[in-house]
Amino acid sequence: MAKNAEVQVEYLRHRIYARRFIDNYNIHVFQKAHEHAGLTFHRGITFTRPQGYTTEDNIRRESDAVGFGPAGMIRWERPISGKLYGDLEFSGSFLIYSKAFPAQGRPWGFMWRLGPRLTWKYTKNNSFSLGYMFSHSSNGMKTKNPGHHSFGFSIGFNHNF
Repeated sequence: MAKNAEVQVEYLRHRIYARRFIDNYNIHVFQKAHEHAGLTFHRGITFTRPQGYTTEDNIRRESDAVGFGPAGMIRWERPISGKLYGDLEFSGSFLIYSKAFPAQGRPWGFMWRLGPRLTWKYTKNNSFSLGYMFSHSSNGMKTKNPGHHSFGFSIGFNHNF
């Protein structure tokens, strides 16, 4: 398998939850690890900078943090036309935060992402992509689990060495 690096940068805006106003600025760095039956499996790392607040119990609590951790991604890719491809990707990250996040949460959590992506392979070794992602972030526990949802655009660049 060719060595490659894919960098995705995204801004995800809070949605769905009425009392959680947290936006995510994320950078994901992936490397293709395996390919099987039309799916590609990637390993990587996620850096995140969530900013915002929650209003549980009508109390405004700031929920800014910095986080990073290992990530994995599964991508299903199909050619559309010439150098243009359509992808569907799912990724998950285990994140360690600089403090309890969101407010009343824990200093660790999970980020799950799902969404379509268009990829333009403009040379044999380089591609550019644009995706629209849904994200769910949570501490994964049954109690004190102030998770949040967000949607937004993701821009990616891939280079094969």
